[in-house]
Amino acid sequence: MLDSVVRYGTVSRIVATCAVVRPITCLLAALSAACGGYFTSDPSGLAWDRGVLSMVCMAGLMGVANAVNDIVDFPSDRVSKPQRPIPSGRVAIPTAWSVVTALAILTVTTAAALGLAEMLFAAVLLVLAFAYSYRFKGTVLVGNLIVGVVSCGTLLFGSTASGRMTLSSCLAAGFILLFVVAYEIVKTLQDRDADSAVGLRTLATKYEPGVSVAAYTAVATILCSAALGVGARVSSEPSSYVVFLVPCLIAPVCSCAYILRSWPDRDRSTARSLLILRLAWFPGLVSLTLLK
Repeated sequence: MLDSVVRYGTVSRIVATCAVVRPITCLLAALSAACGGYFTSDPSGLAWDRGVLSMVCMAGLMGVANAVNDIVDFPSDRVSKPQRPIPSGRVAIPTAWSVVTALAILTVTTAAALGLAEMLFAAVLLVLAFAYSYRFKGTVLVGNLIVGVVSCGTLLFGSTASGRMTLSSCLAAGFILLFVVAYEIVKTLQDRDADSAVGLRTLATKYEPGVSVAAYTAVATILCSAALGVGARVSSEPSSYVVFLVPCLIAPVCSCAYILRSWPDRDRSTARSLLILRLAWFPGLVSLTLLK
């Protein structure tokens, strides 16, 4: 593998190393932390320095989670996703571990600067990220739930760092948890063949695809019902909340359920659903700020 790394230029290797941490998801984690801080108090009372530190911390955390996941996925990615930075040879595994170490240090030090509670919170999220890749990735739904917990934890971390958790921030985190679990169910369905080849036991590899589709539909139904029913009651501006929530979150989630259940081409339906859910992540997060 080292020989293949040498073939690539410096710029290509730098770009590939950045790709290992998946900058877009790191940015989304930072924005999720900012969203959590937004729920704590009125803008004039917000501690912007703590908010920025929480965003940097959660971006680092997500970078660690992504890089470790790519390292652990190397055997299966060689078969199903050879274009990724590590299996393609653009990034050596020792280099990826160096990135993980640097980002882990960044995460812990920025969390420590915020306080003991924040440092412990970040440490728990880091442990969960490692536990997912090394122990729970090959489980039925448990791994999906852990990814959801880490993702919604970024918002709760922002609330903790900027003040305190509120009912609105807890509800928003709950909706993120359900959204990410639904996304992960579809993702394991897409990765079914590769996961099966390396012996991973997931909902998609253990059961027929229809079971994963039913599980996604069930989680999506709970998410939409809770976001509309409970969220509208909590929001101080329920009309605006619903107006933004329906096109930004409800419609994409429901359209994916329709696609997964009605399109006969399983590969095409899962790919399209994942694209829709990825595109819905940011506008959906923005719409949840109206829970305040």
